[in-house]
Amino acid sequence: MSDYIETRQQLVDTLTGELLRDETTYSQTNFVPNEPAYIKLYIEDLGNLCRLTAGETKILLQIAALANYSGIIALPAGIKADVAAIVGCKPPVVNNALTSFCNHGVLRRNGVGVYELNPDYFARGKWREIRERRKEFYTKTIYRRDGTKEVETSIIETLAEIENLPNVSSQS
Repeated sequence: MSDYIETRQQLVDTLTGELLRDETTYSQTNFVPNEPAYIKLYIEDLGNLCRLTAGETKILLQIAALANYSGIIALPAGIKADVAAIVGCKPPVVNNALTSFCNHGVLRRNGVGVYELNPDYFARGKWREIRERRKEFYTKTIYRRDGTKEVETSIIETLAEIENLPNVSSQS
């Protein structure tokens, strides 16, 4: 976010009161807003909000623990097999869970076997870096009084593109 600071300097002759010089300068500032208020959200609660199965929630916990500082998770076949063994399922179940996580906007696929945790749900590090990651990962969740929800997710290049997002919503 950029703002401008206006600085005005006036040079006045103290004997005559004559204004000798009047300069206004504008300086652009870049600042990061304060970190928003937050509360701790447990994986189980996130699973409930996204209507994940108990098995998917266990898989999500194991996968989130593998994330690096930027929220990136490398999941080659061997690691998926390890996650499956820890959780007590077969590797295809882990693959199905990954697809579900991507569909619910909890993860996004960045390449073959590479995923990124949604920074709106998982964040680690400095707020400035988290905020920059959030610019590329748009998630909007609407909770209705009747208990249903609508989730919109999209990967965007800049916040200016937010008005042009495709309608990628799923209704639960």
